Amino acid sequence: MTMATDAAPETAALQMVRAEVDVRQFQRWMGMRRLQDPDHAMHCLLTECFGNLAPKPFRLITPRGASTGCLYGYGQADADALRESVAICADPLQARIIPGSTIDSKVMPRQLAAGKRLGFEVRIRPIVRRTRNAKDRPRKECDAFLYEAIQYPEKGGMKRSREEVYAKWLSGRLDRKGAAILDFEKTTLVSFQRTRAFRKLHALRHSQGPDAVMRGVLTITDSAAFDGLLAQGIGRHRAYGYGMLLLRPARA
Repeated sequence: MTMATDAAPETAALQMVRAEVDVRQFQRWMGMRRLQDPDHAMHCLLTECFGNLAPKPFRLITPRGASTGCLYGYGQADADALRESVAICADPLQARIIPGSTIDSKVMPRQLAAGKRLGFEVRIRPIVRRTRNAKDRPRKECDAFLYEAIQYPEKGGMKRSREEVYAKWLSGRLDRKGAAILDFEKTTLVSFQRTRAFRKLHALRHSQGPDAVMRGVLTITDSAAFDGLLAQGIGRHRAYGYGMLLLRPARA
């Protein structure tokens, strides 16, 4: 295994990347490396195969029981550069997990017009950081829904649903630097679970937090800021499979 180190030019256009992932080979590689968290394992795999060219944010979508998943990501390296990196840097097993022949890319359009409505889907980890002087805090990071519920300890005091809290959290991230506004009426919580996250090789300690997929409609309010939002991703853990905006036409 050779560590990929080439960096993409900072002025390169944003690329959307797609590749197929052999799920069984990926699980085999995880077992050989004694990796417990698939998100962390995919982060390690992409780093070892692509180095600084690795797409971030990214999203791995694997239907239940399927032998093949799809990896999507945003980055500045196109398919040719990624295929070359796999050919040079990936070991034979890694090359079977992400076959170079399945890697494809397209250039994302820049400066989408303000006022344009788009549908989207995004996997998020909606967490908030507790302030240093907060009382009775069990952890530095907290599920945004649980954090709000703590403010209403009396029975029936919590008025907003998990979906509403997460939509508000997402709205705040979209509106940073004035990039986009969220249509709350057309935004839904598609799935939710609590997952354990390991962020270091062979870590003994893990963090547990929310793992949610939301689908909805947004309106671009600043073209340049929205370009930056796509490239950077939303929220924390963006290098581990969260925060990638998958865009689609907005339904009437």
